[in-house]
Parts: sequence; C-alpha cells; structure tokens
Amino acid sequence: SIGRLGAEINNFDMGGTIGSYIGLLLLGIVFVSIGLFASSLTDNPIVSFLIAMFLSGFLYVGFDFIHNLSLFGQFDLFIKMLGLNAHYISISRGVVDTRDIVYFLSVIILFLLLTRLSIQRRNW
Repeated sequence: SIGRLGAEINNFDMGGTIGSYIGLLLLGIVFVSIGLFASSLTDNPIVSFLIAMFLSGFLYVGFDFIHNLSLFGQFDLFIKMLGLNAHYISISRGVVDTRDIVYFLSVIILFLLLTRLSIQRRNW
C-alpha cells in the first residue's frame, strides 16, 4: 500500500523504505539477543525485563547522550558510533553500509556469546 500511494505522488523513496525495514529487522534481532542475555542472568522475569530494558535503552540512546555532553573531546564521534541509533539512522537513509551491518552482527554475536557463557556458568 505504501508503494502504491508513493507511486501516485512520484515521491516514494524505495531505498529509504527498504533500508528502514532492514534496519528495523537488525534492531529487533539486537533487542532479542539483549533480552536473551538478560533472561539468562536471573530467574526472575521482572528483573530480566528491567535489565533488558536498561541495556537496550542505553545502547540505543545512551551513547548519544554521552556524545552530547562533549566530555571526551576528539573521541566524541567514536562514542556516538558505539550506539545503535547512529547505525540505524545510517541504514534507514537507504545506504546499507557494510560497517553498519558488521556493527549490528557483532552486537548480536556479542550478546549471544554472553548468553552462552552465562548459561554455561550456571551449569557448573
């Protein structure tokens, strides 16, 4: 329906739309992997939900807040690029860059490995 409405106006950005869908898919997978990690830390579902919300929120907007404080001088841009939001915005413009894909995949793999370590630690 979006494509049909955009075709009538001739102002439809197919690259931006597809990029946004790809970014949302990757962002969702990151949030799921963070939720799995938080769930592996505790048996209490409420505590794991709060941990997952805090980690997800910090990775999404926390690095932007730290960047805006301008405490780190020349490293401020590096701090901003550690967050999910900067990479999602880049993909949602329609530019699917390999740096953004590698970032999302590395965050997903990191939290899945942390989940595996947490579960293995419990089995000991």
